[in-house]
Amino acid sequence: MHENMPINRALSPAQVQLAFDYVLALHARDDDAVDRLATELLPHPGLLVAIAEELILPITALPDDVDDINADSFVLDQLGVLFMTAIHMWALDCPSSAAPTIAHSIAHFVAQVFVTEPTDVAHALEVIRDGRLELARAVHTTSTHR
Repeated sequence: MHENMPINRALSPAQVQLAFDYVLALHARDDDAVDRLATELLPHPGLLVAIAEELILPITALPDDVDDINADSFVLDQLGVLFMTAIHMWALDCPSSAAPTIAHSIAHFVAQVFVTEPTDVAHALEVIRDGRLELARAVHTTSTHR
C-alpha cells in the first residue's frame, strides 16, 4: 500500500451495502433510488472513496515480488495513485457533489477491468458487493466477539 494512500478502516456491512446500492442505482440510471440513497450517503462522504480504494489499489499496486517489477507495472501503479488522488480531491473539494462522479468512476473502472461486455457491469458490481459484504460481516462479527 502506498504511504500516501491510507488503509481504510473496516467498513460495516451496512456501509458496504449503502455504497454499492448507490453505485448500482446510478449505473442503472434509477433517479428515485439515487436521490433516496444520496440522502443516506451524504453524512458519510468517505464511503465511496473507501470502496474505490478497495477496488483500484489492489489491481494497480506494484507486485510484492520485486523481481516482477517492470516499466508497465510501475506505470500501472502510478495510474492507480493518480486515479485515487483525483477521487480523494473530488471528495475533499466538493463533498456534496462528489458522490455521482466517484460512483461513475467506480462503475467505469469495473467496466474496464472486471468485465468483457458492458452489459455485465451491474452483475460484476453485485458480485464484488457480495464479496465485500461477506468480508465486512466476518470482520464485524469477529470484532464484536472480542
